[in-house]
Amino acid sequence: MGWELGGWEGLPLPAEESGKEVPSILKAEEEIAKFTVDEHLSDVERTVLYLNGGHLIQQRHAIANLPAVLKGRGRPAFDAISQPLKAALNRLDSEAQIATAEAFATIARERLLSPVDLQVCILPTVTRNINREKSEEETDAWLNTLFELIPLMDKEVLKTEVLSLALSKGDVEGVVGSKTICVRILGALAPRLTWEEIERTFFKKALSMCQDVDHHIRIASCGQLSSIARIAGRDVVAKTILPELFELLNDEEVQARVASLTTLTTILDLVPTEVRKGQVMPILRNHMQPLELDIAMQRCLARMFGQLVTVIKADFEHDDSVLFFSCFKHLATKSDVELRRLCAGQLPAVLRAATALSTTAFAQQFQDTLISLATDPDVDVRKTVAAQLHEVARVVGKDCPAQLTRPLCRLLRDEVSAVPAALLPTLPQCLGHWLIRDDTRRDTAIGELAKALLELEASMRRNWRMQQQLATAFPIFPQARVFSSDQIYEQFLPITFRYLTETAAAVRPVAAEGLVCFLRYNRREKQRADIMLRIVREFCRGRSFVARITFVDIAAALLRRFSSRFIKEYIFDLVLELLYDPVPNVRLSVTSLLPALKSCIKLPEDVDLLERLNSGMSNIMTDNDRDVSQNARSTNEQFKKTPMRMGGAGGGMLDMNGNMGSLSAPGIGFGLGSPSPSIENEDRRKEDEESDFTFSQDDTKDIKGEILQVGPMKGKGALSPLAGKNSVQRRPGSLTPLGRVCRGPVPASPPQQRQHLTAGIQRFRHLGKQRPAPACHHDTIVTFSIAHHWHGEAGLDALIIVEGFNDCIAVHRSVRSPVYVLSGGYALAEEMKPELRYVAGLAASGQLPSQVVVFTDPDWQGRMFRTYLDDIFRQPALPAADQSLVAAAPLKGMKPGKGLIVRHAFLRVEQGTSEVASRYHDAGNVGVEHASPEVIRTSLVRARPGFLPGRTEFSVEQLRADGLIGSWDDKQQVAGPQLRRGRFCRALGIDEVGTGKGLVNLLNRFFTREEYEAALKVAVSEDP
Repeated sequence: MGWELGGWEGLPLPAEESGKEVPSILKAEEEIAKFTVDEHLSDVERTVLYLNGGHLIQQRHAIANLPAVLKGRGRPAFDAISQPLKAALNRLDSEAQIATAEAFATIARERLLSPVDLQVCILPTVTRNINREKSEEETDAWLNTLFELIPLMDKEVLKTEVLSLALSKGDVEGVVGSKTICVRILGALAPRLTWEEIERTFFKKALSMCQDVDHHIRIASCGQLSSIARIAGRDVVAKTILPELFELLNDEEVQARVASLTTLTTILDLVPTEVRKGQVMPILRNHMQPLELDIAMQRCLARMFGQLVTVIKADFEHDDSVLFFSCFKHLATKSDVELRRLCAGQLPAVLRAATALSTTAFAQQFQDTLISLATDPDVDVRKTVAAQLHEVARVVGKDCPAQLTRPLCRLLRDEVSAVPAALLPTLPQCLGHWLIRDDTRRDTAIGELAKALLELEASMRRNWRMQQQLATAFPIFPQARVFSSDQIYEQFLPITFRYLTETAAAVRPVAAEGLVCFLRYNRREKQRADIMLRIVREFCRGRSFVARITFVDIAAALLRRFSSRFIKEYIFDLVLELLYDPVPNVRLSVTSLLPALKSCIKLPEDVDLLERLNSGMSNIMTDNDRDVSQNARSTNEQFKKTPMRMGGAGGGMLDMNGNMGSLSAPGIGFGLGSPSPSIENEDRRKEDEESDFTFSQDDTKDIKGEILQVGPMKGKGALSPLAGKNSVQRRPGSLTPLGRVCRGPVPASPPQQRQHLTAGIQRFRHLGKQRPAPACHHDTIVTFSIAHHWHGEAGLDALIIVEGFNDCIAVHRSVRSPVYVLSGGYALAEEMKPELRYVAGLAASGQLPSQVVVFTDPDWQGRMFRTYLDDIFRQPALPAADQSLVAAAPLKGMKPGKGLIVRHAFLRVEQGTSEVASRYHDAGNVGVEHASPEVIRTSLVRARPGFLPGRTEFSVEQLRADGLIGSWDDKQQVAGPQLRRGRFCRALGIDEVGTGKGLVNLLNRFFTREEYEAALKVAVSEDP
């Protein structure tokens, strides 16, 4: 440590023990117990305990915490606290009194009590404390609380209690503080009263106080005249108030003159034009001689100059503009630092007034002033100019590059980092005006600006906040064409990549937005391709998991900036790939992109993407990492609610209930930006803007080749974590090819059953010469299958439709019946309708059972399939003669039917919920595969036919009357109906329907009045 042993010699040695007992510095147990609080007390009980006898620190804490205690509890909580609080106020010191006043002001400002409760509970305490003799700080605090209450009080209460208080204070002779309180209250009351009431009660009194012998009262009275003038009107202002202000402008006390000039400036817009020109302008001209004014008046003039010239610029005559603006320029060069700072703050408003009179005003009069303020020796002046420069740029407009480049570069190069830090937040607004069309001028001005920005960036290597602010300006570089593509690529792109890899985490999302803008607006194909390849190689396939998490930020920015066509072509596969990343944090981050990715899908052409996306979501929901799976389940709620876009005539959005909605459905984007008024139009606009955004043929091949190389271990002799059996890599979420029909017996073990049924799928093909083949990939995607094998004992003369292979296995364990297996979202594809109708035709003709039972999972997707299939099978279409569609062999003993009967089997949610987790799903998963054979047989036997579309047996109004739908604008009225609706749906044996419209559609399609009444009775009986 560098200490020498000899250094201890000078220290005093401890005195010898004198035999006296050293007093204990520890607190006695009873003293500790006195200030110990039971942790089970409620906030209200704890507050009462503190106020009644707690330590001073505890009492102050209780007072400061009053708004939090009252929030959500209201009047009952205040009633419990009021008496202890009233008693505490009588003994607390000045600081606690001020804290109580501030707490009451917060309660009024945040509307924690109703106006009536504020009037009854708080107003009496406020007026009582204003009436008492208190220090100036305490009085100001209670007055500020009163000013918060006045806008909320009833007018009659204001007149009887507050106005009477103010007038009583004004009647006290010889007490300056009392009269000051009077005029302040009268000024706050004026906006709540009519002119007749003001004139009748206190107008003359307010004017008389402007002539009081005490200058404090004159100053306070002058400050309240502006609020009275707003109510009085132009005539009263011109005839009565202006003469008082003119007289105060000549007051012997400088602060009275300051108050008069301030009030005159604020009410100038109320003065008639002829009065301004004839009476006000001569007086203002006399004040444009700064050398003759006191420094306090100069500061007041500088503070109000922008507002002053904004109003009177229309009244200028002859050389008035030169006189007024020369005065401002003179004030901006004075030695007083505060004066220059005030002028710097008023510069944009003065410029707006000057340029309204002459478009060349800035170049002729104010350019030197701006440069002088930008190079001012005082840091605060330069900071004020930097913070206001974007407003100056807005006024200067297209001349910014020529006239503002020098001060901008000077501020960016300032040696005090606080100055560029004040400029950076508004740098994007500044640079939005830096478009230069002249190439010669552009090279000079923009080269200097780029050099200043690079020097600034080099000086803030360890300041991540400034890096974040600089990165916020990156998108404007290409969007406003401030810099060329080459300049951005060579000078700023390396900075962006460094921000994405070497800086604080808070900088990366902002830098990702800048990188995407550099990509989107770059005009050179080779540079675009290089950026895209680096995104894939260095981030999506980066060795560091931090780089792959950063890719999530980049992908989020790409989803905001690019059309769905680009996303599906270049980004979709990369995002799904990260769902299988070996690092849980990466999987956790990428899950948030799935709802936005779903909004890019358009059915039916993107049904394969939907299938892969659904598969990815299902996989991530059963992730081995607890945090990942929990976050995925939470995201899945938003994922389910995100509508899918539907193609074809009319378009629309397909919601989670299978209903078509408008394209402006909220929720698209999942936090990646505000939803567009028309999703389809917005996407089309992006596509049109991307018409010139292309890659060369070779670059496209390289990019897509890089994307299709799945996994970070490619090229090293090792298999990717995404590789399937036989060392064949698969793209995440895709379907594996399936074999031909197998009619052998079903094995006993579940894994063998699954493999056997998978091998027993018959692929659907259109081989007709006149009908083109469906737009689907026959070699890689299996759409539907019919399995003609079972080993259950009971038989059922019906074709059962289920969603997946596991459902098929569960049904085969329960009954002997052919099963038709859907394969996820691809069943909704338009080109799949012929197959569905063909199957319906086979059933109607007797080649398959004439009864079709739709048996889908009791969740939102099952409801969507059920409604869709019901519509399809109600209009069966037999195949045409030229369609060479190979059908499965009819079952033994089956006879031609007389028509098609569609029935629907429903499974109760609790009967189809898994209680344990497995390798395929988590605990709590809902599906037919989890039901027991007895439950499946019972559900199939009870299958009922649906009703024709257009049935109106049930309506939204009836459901609202029965308490199944609440009022969406009242959160308290939603909770009860939502819980009852959940019990009602469970009584019907269906999954809870999230919307009233969806529940009405379901009831009208599949349920009778008797079933409705029975389920409602069960739901009502279970109400808490």
